[in-house]
Amino acid sequence: MSVKRWLHLAGALGLGLLASTGRPAIATTFTQQEVNADRFVTVAAPFAGGSRHQLLILEQISDRRSCWSTQSNSGSPTLVTPLLLDFDFSGICGRSTDSNGYSVRVGNEDLGWRYGLQVTRQGNDLVLMAVPNQDRTSPSLEIGRTNGVTNEFAEIQLNPGWRLTRRTYNGQALGHIYLTHDRNLDVLIAEAGGRTSIATRPTLPTPPQTSTPSTPSPSPAPGTTVTVPGNLATLPEAPLTSTRSYQVLVSVATPAEQTRLQQLAPDAFRTVVDGYSVMQAGIFRERDRAASLQQQLIQNNLSARLVRSSIDLSQVTPRPTPQPTPTPTPSATLPVPTSRSLVVIDPGHGGRDPGAVGIGGLREKDVVLPISLQVASLLEQQGVQTQMTRSDDRELGLPPRVAIAERANADLFVSIHANALSMSRPDVNGIETYYYSSGRSLAQSIQSNLISATGMRDRGVKQARFYVLTQTTMPSVLVEVGFVTGSEDAPRLRDSAFQNRIAEAIARGILEQL
Repeated sequence: MSVKRWLHLAGALGLGLLASTGRPAIATTFTQQEVNADRFVTVAAPFAGGSRHQLLILEQISDRRSCWSTQSNSGSPTLVTPLLLDFDFSGICGRSTDSNGYSVRVGNEDLGWRYGLQVTRQGNDLVLMAVPNQDRTSPSLEIGRTNGVTNEFAEIQLNPGWRLTRRTYNGQALGHIYLTHDRNLDVLIAEAGGRTSIATRPTLPTPPQTSTPSTPSPSPAPGTTVTVPGNLATLPEAPLTSTRSYQVLVSVATPAEQTRLQQLAPDAFRTVVDGYSVMQAGIFRERDRAASLQQQLIQNNLSARLVRSSIDLSQVTPRPTPQPTPTPTPSATLPVPTSRSLVVIDPGHGGRDPGAVGIGGLREKDVVLPISLQVASLLEQQGVQTQMTRSDDRELGLPPRVAIAERANADLFVSIHANALSMSRPDVNGIETYYYSSGRSLAQSIQSNLISATGMRDRGVKQARFYVLTQTTMPSVLVEVGFVTGSEDAPRLRDSAFQNRIAEAIARGILEQL
């Protein structure tokens, strides 16, 4: 079962709550809150025809309807039937299916930045593992098992010492769920027969100035890890007429440092340079701009280094070709706002995170980016200023998306996604739009225009505590433009002309609100 990443709540690297001034507050440590285990079930959910499984956590929020049922057979896994697939579960059930909705917490530390959660097959069992994201020499940690193999939904029995808790911030409970163990990580690793310590990210060294750089490598393909050749501090300065550039690299050893970096440079991402795992805070043609960012990072107690590289900027940040303008022309059909406004458009997922994957391998990120670019283009044609959280196929966490909107002091925030359920439920199709507080009117405007323009099924306007909705201070919505697993929706979402129709409907909904 390929399940939509439903809960866009606090990501693995939590930015602090954002102040009303639009600038990120200094992040504080997330804490945990105990939960009633009877209100949750941890599931190995099948996808790819049952040949693979992924983690699914279901929560019974209210008792109006049961969210799942179980069937136990001696010597076999406990089978789980997710009943919430058959009704509107808003306010009744919760469900988490990716790292936006859950992470690992060990010894009072959120390890979502270091470990991901995977369900793997080991012999005649399905095992929930915490798997290192970066340091592949670190051992994986076993969290639970299904006690047997099945191609259906199976309950994962957590190992002794492991339990579910809820993430909290400043005393406020969030939707994010932790797979929690109270013991120190080093102790768990030692018990697992691995190393007795976890290697921290190395600090960028200060190499001898006499080192001779190696020959530059060709520019990397988009989406690949960039490895800068030669010694970090002695790469040659590029001529002004070349495509060479300046990278600002940061050595990040803790979640707090990564959070602080992404407050200052929201587009920062992890890469490998000369064998070191670092984060690229920025890449610039002009050395002065790169040096300015480096100094800003150093002033905020981050280990930043300026490196000359041979990277071609057009290859590192490719901009997809926007889809052609729909017919009839928007100037004749879309309303014109009465005042100059700024709207932030947020295409979900991207880069290494494809989002939901549906029929024929249709990926959410490939659907929402062209739609988002077209929405921005249509708004600009009507005199609305827009800003994209990402305009190419790059990975971007949830806190930076919020930070972009807050720093821009946006009037509206619109996050665009595509939905998914089980591949065995192609009958589930339709559009739904979410809001949290002040975005209800905007959500209703976008939803009604989408249904009118596309003829797709109307799944309604719903309230949800998605991270990008709860942490933005302007009216914000999250639009699910259809199901990549739906037999009706998937062919439409794959069609560029239909994507344009969706984009125009979203733009119209925004303009009517403005």
